[in-house]
Amino acid sequence: MESFLHIYHAKRGLLLFEYANQSASRSGTTQQNQPPNVLLFIGGLYDTFRSPGYVDNLAALFPRNAPDQKWRLMHVQLSSAGRAFGMFDLNRDVEEIGLAINYIRETITQSPTTPIVIMGHSTGCQDVLHYLCSSASQPTISGAIMQAPVSDREAILEEIQAKPKAKESYQTVLSIAASTPLDKHTTTFLPTHISTPLMGPAPVSIARFLSLASPDSPANPALDDYFSSDLSDQRLLDTFGRIGSADFLRPLKPNAQKSVLILESGSDAAVPAYINKDQLLARWKNAIESGSSGKASSSSHSMVVPNAVHDIGGTSIEARTARLIDMRGAVLRYLEDMVGSVGEESVPSSAWTIWKHDKKEIEAEKGMNDVKL
Repeated sequence: MESFLHIYHAKRGLLLFEYANQSASRSGTTQQNQPPNVLLFIGGLYDTFRSPGYVDNLAALFPRNAPDQKWRLMHVQLSSAGRAFGMFDLNRDVEEIGLAINYIRETITQSPTTPIVIMGHSTGCQDVLHYLCSSASQPTISGAIMQAPVSDREAILEEIQAKPKAKESYQTVLSIAASTPLDKHTTTFLPTHISTPLMGPAPVSIARFLSLASPDSPANPALDDYFSSDLSDQRLLDTFGRIGSADFLRPLKPNAQKSVLILESGSDAAVPAYINKDQLLARWKNAIESGSSGKASSSSHSMVVPNAVHDIGGTSIEARTARLIDMRGAVLRYLEDMVGSVGEESVPSSAWTIWKHDKKEIEAEKGMNDVKL
């Protein structure tokens, strides 16, 4: 996979990974176009560049040697990337997303009006919503996508109910937090043998643990608790309902309404089985629209993606349909709604042509498998 690395914050050593893949159908053409629009990807807990794997599948839609390519894909590295998620918070993430956007416009595209759509996966969705809910003005974006928004709190509660070791660790962490002065929560890290059963093998501060686990929810949600199913309607109005007020969310396409694309995974193991995903998506949609008095909406392409696991991985026909057809199709339609064309369908290496080719191959394979011998 061809790519470029950009240093957008030298002091913190933070990078932007820019995909520069080529179209196989244009193997004799090696020119590197400079597409005017950017899809900026934000990973979740433990994610680094090219993780989750479907980022490569998104990039495959936008080969750089395609004629008149409109889009390029970049993956932003935050201080919290990989195993460092427990050392920082959403405020730091949002600050760095803003710095990356400014760097893209000032240094890479050298245009202050470059359309940028941000897309988060898992905890990256918390970054996206925190960006949109920020009281401070942020660098302008043309759209926002959340793929697999889940409640870390509800996932943790499921874990402690199923595993005695996790429950013991959870109670120990709460005891440590209660005995530690509040002003020391950010700089005090939990013993790894206690935090690992809940958070995995990563350093986690008391502050970040309490933000992710949010033990006082639903009455008093912590910073990270945006997506729990039992949050009040008022909490959703205070978060999703503020999207319409974000003056830095500005679709480029004339007369386009502010909207966000939400893609829940239908078979997401991180979401407890008792949660009705369709109802939860409807609550978020209602909060966006009622909170903004009609100034913003959930995209008409928002959906619970059938058969999709958390990272939309897998090699089965159902998994590839979820990843390559349903998810990518929704993203392409949303980009067209917010910014404009993703490329002419008549061009062999355009995004829609690539998408249709993959769809045809999967449908043909499904047809072969359905044949009864």
